[in-house]
Amino acid sequence: MGKMNPKYEPLFTPWKIGNVEIKNRIVLCPMGGTSLFGWMEPNHFDKEAAKFFLERARNNVGLIIPGIAPIKDTIGGRWLWQNKKMFRELKEFMEEIHKTGAKLFVQITAGMGRSWAITDSLVEIHNSPVLRTLAKPIIDVQYQSASPSVLPSRWSDKVTCREMTAAEIHEIIDAFAKTAALCKEAGVDGVEVHAVHEGYLLDQFTLKYTNHRTDQFGGSFENRYRFATAIVKKIKAACGNNYPVSLRYSVVSKTKDFCVGAMPGEEYTEIGRDMEESEKAAKYLQDAGY
Repeated sequence: MGKMNPKYEPLFTPWKIGNVEIKNRIVLCPMGGTSLFGWMEPNHFDKEAAKFFLERARNNVGLIIPGIAPIKDTIGGRWLWQNKKMFRELKEFMEEIHKTGAKLFVQITAGMGRSWAITDSLVEIHNSPVLRTLAKPIIDVQYQSASPSVLPSRWSDKVTCREMTAAEIHEIIDAFAKTAALCKEAGVDGVEVHAVHEGYLLDQFTLKYTNHRTDQFGGSFENRYRFATAIVKKIKAACGNNYPVSLRYSVVSKTKDFCVGAMPGEEYTEIGRDMEESEKAAKYLQDAGY
């Protein structure tokens, strides 16, 4: 076997997030379709995803972050923290992961808001009070697409998303803390919050053009970032200050208008987050505990 090029040696040095030491700099980032808890169906421990991650761990990945786990089941509407059986299975899996020397964070999503993907049949359900009521026990479309303010859907010009209530926001913040505590108990090394990123729900709260609220979650910079900062503070209160909480974050929105992105190299006016705000926001989020 040939000698490794010295320029790659730093990849195999340990580093720390909080009090968690990761053996090398190789991180498997979250990807669509790799949720450890299934996706778009009632959350369950996904044995195929588990096999996939164990294989990566055995091949010397230092930190693994599976794809998003919804804080609340998309189908059926049960909260993730209510799913005790799944956390028991997660604990067994974490023991296997740790045998390899790898670490694993679970990425939890607050939701999609106006970016919740809507098919033609869901458009019909969303816009019909009768169909909405019939479908609600299975899929609550108005909950899934609830946004910081009344906004057009990202996916359909026929759908208007309703404003999320303050009570719903607080319920989600609490659910993050309960879920993170169960993850910690199961041996999970940290949690990642999804996401002040790419126009998903928490990002929509931070952006002026999508957040027109007049309560404590809208208006000033601090109010727009309050949902995200309240989540990390509540997780730290439940899991301790040393428990790592990372955040999926977009530095610049690259957005010209509703549903209109900017192309690389193009001259345009940013309506989302620009670099100036990001320099302030990244520090502010880190100071909150991320």
